[in-house]
Amino acid sequence: MNRKQMNAEAQKLVQKAVEKIDDNPNEVRSYYELSVLLTELKDYEQAKQLLLKASGLFSGKTELDLLNYGLGNVLYSAGDFQKAINYFRVVKGTKLNDNAILMIAQCEYALGDYKRSLAYALTTRNVGAKQLIASNFLALGDFQNARKYFDEVLANEPRNFDATFQRGIIALILDGKEQADSYFEIAQKIDYKSFIKMKGQIIDIQKTIIAKQKGESIGFAKYE
Repeated sequence: MNRKQMNAEAQKLVQKAVEKIDDNPNEVRSYYELSVLLTELKDYEQAKQLLLKASGLFSGKTELDLLNYGLGNVLYSAGDFQKAINYFRVVKGTKLNDNAILMIAQCEYALGDYKRSLAYALTTRNVGAKQLIASNFLALGDFQNARKYFDEVLANEPRNFDATFQRGIIALILDGKEQADSYFEIAQKIDYKSFIKMKGQIIDIQKTIIAKQKGESIGFAKYE
């Protein structure tokens, strides 16, 4: 499907979602679903305005939780992480609260506050938190705990490229090149283009290890 066809298909989906709201303006999920579609199309401003307008139409806690969660997701996707946190924080309903906490953790990670991100991620029961926990431990230089959590992720998702690549980084730091290469070989098979894009991290870490072996004081950088 070429770009023109994709745009036409996207417009049809948007029109269908708008018609769904027109047919039943009292169904909050229809507004949320349209905002998700607009966000996927990177039309963040329209998605935000839609949800803000919908917030004035509903007064129930469950409906407002969904709209605030949606606003947080729109702002997160737009890169406005601090404002996104403000919306995720007011989501209190049991159904969405765990997801909102995980998203706060994602925002804090994006803002570079790994300790705060880790604190939030450790409190959620969301299974998707394990990879974020591992990434935070890696960013904080706690390679043992990072290894533990990445291993748990890979036990359930053996073809997870990011977890496999990061596990290779940890092996390079803790165990040496031979063990690291086994992870990097798998990562290449999973997603060769992404591996080539991130290959510079391996070179940087190898340089850092050599420098530390020579007694130079160089800390490990954050690797994503």
